[in-house]
Amino acid sequence: MTQINYAAMTDEELKRYFLAHRDDNEAFYAYMDRRKSRPRRAVIRPDDPDWEEKLMAEVQAQLAEKEK
Repeated sequence: MTQINYAAMTDEELKRYFLAHRDDNEAFYAYMDRRKSRPRRAVIRPDDPDWEEKLMAEVQAQLAEKEK
C-alpha cells in the first residue's frame, strides 16, 4: 500500500480524504491532531452585553477566511 502524506494535504483535502476513507485510522488521527493544534479563540463571554455583535463579527471573519 502507498504511504499517504497527510502533512502535505491542506485542511480541506485531509478532511475530504478522511471522510472518503473512514477506515483509515492514521488519517483520522492526523486530522484530529491538526484540529487540536489550532489555537482556540474565546468569541464571547456570557456576561458581555455586546455578545451578538462580537458573535456576528467572528462568523463573518471565519466565512472570509474560508473563502480564501
